[in-house]
Amino acid sequence: MINFPVDEIKRKTFHILTLLYVLAYWYMPLNIVLWSMFVLILTVLAGEIIRAKNESFNVFILKILGGVHRESETRKISGLPWTLSGAFLTMFLFNDKTIVLVSFLYLAFGDAIAALVGKAYGKHKIYAGKSIEGSFACFVVCFIVGLILLPTWQFAFIGALIATLIETVPWPLNDNFWMQIINAGILTLLSGIL
Repeated sequence: MINFPVDEIKRKTFHILTLLYVLAYWYMPLNIVLWSMFVLILTVLAGEIIRAKNESFNVFILKILGGVHRESETRKISGLPWTLSGAFLTMFLFNDKTIVLVSFLYLAFGDAIAALVGKAYGKHKIYAGKSIEGSFACFVVCFIVGLILLPTWQFAFIGALIATLIETVPWPLNDNFWMQIINAGILTLLSGIL
């Protein structure tokens, strides 16, 4: 029987909402998406600052989003502004829509499955809660994404390997910020080689 932690499922389901800006990016004009993301980032950041400074507003938001915030984020700014900022910069910096899409899907699905599998089955810890089992699950999901969207299985394999390494490394600020940008940058470099 699968034994995923309920709070982690809630967090990663919320994480899958990344697909909303993926759809917007794919189907809407880029300038509209970028301006909308910019406004959304400012709005979320303002809400997070208010939440961090106002206890009653914090309790209200935590009750609405029950289980989405990590324990360490209940009294400080969450990772959401970082995730949105990483998406904004990825869309702004990289022109290849498929590479941007793959980078977003690596985050939405690869990072999510790494956390779920790592929490439920991660017996071989690497550091800071990361596990070999979670990293392997990330690799498999990212490889499947790559097989569907990238031109060759070799490109998909290398992309998945790099995404897994990026997901595993402890990044400053927030890994969800860096994962999208670095993946898109490396995939862009690889597309000129492979």
